[in-house]
Amino acid sequence: MTRLRDSSTRRRLLVRTGTALAGTLLAGCSSSLTENNEETTTTTTADKENVDPSRLTLRKRGQLHPSARSSPSGGISEVSVRADGRYAVVGTKWGVSGSYLVDLSDPTAPKRVHHLGNANDAPNLDVKFDARNGLYHRAIERTWDGNFEIVDYGHGSGTPKNPKVVGTVSEGKSHNLTPHPTKPVLYTVNYDLKTNGFDVYDVSDPTTPRKVGQHGPQGACHDITVDPKRELLCSAFQAGKFIGFVIYDLSDPRNPTEIGRFDYTKRKSYGEARVGEEAFGSAHHGHFDPRRDLLVLGDERPTGTPGGKHVFDVGWKDGSLSNPIPVGFTVSPNAKRMGDDYAERFDWTGHHFSIVPLGNATLVVSADWHEGVVAYDITDPTNPRPIDRYPTDDGANALTPNDKVAQLGSPPMAWRAAYNATRDLVVASDSFTGLYTFELADGGG
Repeated sequence: MTRLRDSSTRRRLLVRTGTALAGTLLAGCSSSLTENNEETTTTTTADKENVDPSRLTLRKRGQLHPSARSSPSGGISEVSVRADGRYAVVGTKWGVSGSYLVDLSDPTAPKRVHHLGNANDAPNLDVKFDARNGLYHRAIERTWDGNFEIVDYGHGSGTPKNPKVVGTVSEGKSHNLTPHPTKPVLYTVNYDLKTNGFDVYDVSDPTTPRKVGQHGPQGACHDITVDPKRELLCSAFQAGKFIGFVIYDLSDPRNPTEIGRFDYTKRKSYGEARVGEEAFGSAHHGHFDPRRDLLVLGDERPTGTPGGKHVFDVGWKDGSLSNPIPVGFTVSPNAKRMGDDYAERFDWTGHHFSIVPLGNATLVVSADWHEGVVAYDITDPTNPRPIDRYPTDDGANALTPNDKVAQLGSPPMAWRAAYNATRDLVVASDSFTGLYTFELADGGG
């Protein structure tokens, strides 16, 4: 049975069952790092073979509220988690500049390590960790000409508390960026209608990033995902001469080669669809299923019928990388038509998500704007469905957002949910209320 609780119901549930729930988590083991990098053991779902998705719930572990010196005005955007789960890095938008490094050693009490501002109060909307510890990348989208910066927080001259910008590229502006998970290569999108897709940079020397190529059709490339095991890259295009996604062979990380694409313009548009009906448009963000030949691709729509999440067969049955076939579609649990007023824009559409493999089950955890964080069951890719929701509006009454954040309406306004397999931890960001940590727990049937 699907359990989709509103904010007040969830809080009553957690108060009433908080201790009992901790004792009924699915059997498994995950490490939690102390300040001295010593490991403690917590019970999670990670190693459980037989998982019943209908019993899973998003259990909040901790929160770094904007009032806790992280960003007094709100304006939180992207969040990324380092592969070992020790740190998160948080980006900014809507009147706030720079980036924040957060210590996740104790997921019940995330702590701010540094705030690194930016020239001319430029926001750093997207932030991602490099494959090498001690480096992260941050995109520069507007306010001043730029593309991205590389921050050293322990790789060379920088430290976690005293980071340094060591590399800068100032040509054009970038909305999102994606480092290769194992190689010193960075992919940055060209989010406008006049340039081609995305750029490729060699960042072997983080102090001197070097552009080595540009790829993709002309149009607004929005986001890139990389699957290093399959050596694949997927780029999503929201607008322009091409709308949809392109799949590349990434056996040479510095020279992607197109092997397939899916054209949204040849399919039913959201303008012709009812809420919840499968449609295509504004391709936003995707991930390959780590265990099955599937691609999950989300659409983001600002107004009208909200965008949903598609599951594509890229080798699972009849589809292939050269011929992706859509097999499943879902929208957020409370999805409804959105108005043109700024405070209603994007509210019920999909946003950034991660895929979570749990034993025999596969989930998606997603930050879906006004929904907060939503867990979806995609174990059956032909029938993806939401199973739980956590409205990320905790502490909202104590906030005094700046004018730009206030235009968004009221929280929750969740930006991204990132899953870290090493810690079996979900880390999410909300533009109003800050950073959250969650675990997927057995909440009963």
